[in-house]
Amino acid sequence: MNNRENYEARDIAGDLERLGEEIATDTEATLTETRPQDFDHDDWKALREAIKAMRARLDEMEEMIDRAETEADEYDEETAEDRYETYWA
Repeated sequence: MNNRENYEARDIAGDLERLGEEIATDTEATLTETRPQDFDHDDWKALREAIKAMRARLDEMEEMIDRAETEADEYDEETAEDRYETYWA
């Protein structure tokens, strides 16, 4: 991730896609190289739990976007009463 001031939605999306692809590729490679007799159920249980947690976090992120989208759709500059002036100035 970048530490720059203007971190845009496309940048975040790109990071998410690259990270997801890297994790999926690593997981597939590891599973392919793991012999059945060496498969550790506990290790993979931890990954399953991490996947569940990330799914929940991704749902939260989508809800954040939905809220921002709704607020943008409902935004009326005439009635905003300087609500955003101090934050975005």
